[in-house]
Amino acid sequence: MIVAVVVVAAAAGLALTSQIKSPAQQAEQTKPPALTELTAPVQKTVLSTTVLGQAVVGPPAEFSPSAIGGSGGGGASSASENVQPIVTRIFHRAGNSVGQGSVLLEVAGQPFFVLQGTVPAYRNLQPGETGPDVAQLQADLQSLGYSSGGDTSGTFGPGTSAAVNAYYQAIGYVPQKITAGPKADRGPVVPLGQFTFVPRLPARIVSLNAKVGQSISAGALTLAIGNPTISGQISPSDANLVRPGMRVTISETGSPVTIAGRITSVSHVTASKASVSGGLYVKVGVKPERRLPMSLVGQDLSLTIVAARSHGAVLAVPEAAIFASANGVTYVSKLVGTAMVRVPVRVGASGGGLLQVIPLQPGALTVGDKVVTGENYSTATGARTAAQPSRPGQ
Repeated sequence: MIVAVVVVAAAAGLALTSQIKSPAQQAEQTKPPALTELTAPVQKTVLSTTVLGQAVVGPPAEFSPSAIGGSGGGGASSASENVQPIVTRIFHRAGNSVGQGSVLLEVAGQPFFVLQGTVPAYRNLQPGETGPDVAQLQADLQSLGYSSGGDTSGTFGPGTSAAVNAYYQAIGYVPQKITAGPKADRGPVVPLGQFTFVPRLPARIVSLNAKVGQSISAGALTLAIGNPTISGQISPSDANLVRPGMRVTISETGSPVTIAGRITSVSHVTASKASVSGGLYVKVGVKPERRLPMSLVGQDLSLTIVAARSHGAVLAVPEAAIFASANGVTYVSKLVGTAMVRVPVRVGASGGGLLQVIPLQPGALTVGDKVVTGENYSTATGARTAAQPSRPGQ
């Protein structure tokens, strides 16, 4: 028993002795880690500043023709009380794109087609008529390859009659003619119910509520004119960096597909209504270089605007490598061996956390030189603490 007690006491004494440390050991184990070398290489690169924003995709303008089907009256050959505006054929459906002269559907055996023009269709177009709507008809037929010959622009004469006949023949129909009254047998007529002028083509069919065998109703056709629109939003603090003409990259969240575009306007007026981010914003106009798909309507997109760019590759260092001396001279601290040398520089463009540096003494900085990016650094021969110059603006 006595032997066991002695052994236990000896073991406890040994453990206590191993935990006792001398002052030198304590200092060695608690001293701060050695200073690291906070440096970065001088680069030669193209600098660019980007501004991030959001955008909302809105639908294009919509257009609905006022009249579809029928002869439009005026004594045309099919204007009989026995003819009903029944849909007899459908050539296009919702989602289809239609262009100049496209036949959308057939009502009572007669075509209904679209032409481009800002003057709305409001009457029959027939020989002897004059006006801007006749001029639109002539221009549209000319674009389709049917010349109005020697007719004066805006006057429906023999040349326009020949162009109308040729167009109807090309789409597989026979144009109607006036069969009664003083204008009888003068030539073909384009009845109001067979065409519409659309302000812009091509257009996309948003809805076409028509069925073969049923009457066509008012408002049955709706066309989307043009393309979806983009309304951009940027932070008010970035408004002075963005100008019309700057390039912008448009992207959808979660999709790798991007669309290039240009900034068309900057409002410089802050707003908060319908904010994508929930805060204040400045509205910017955005024009994509290609048409946006209709599937993006109502979606929020991201904008990346290239707000500034250096003229070619320039010498650049991290922003943290720029210091200013007490007399206001801007410099970088270059490591030469174990020594630190101040190199006075002029600061130029910025972007991506880098600043362009232009040495006041040509050749004082070259690509690959190491510059200090912090106030404390160590060298191969031991730790040193550099002077603590003030940052620019301090």
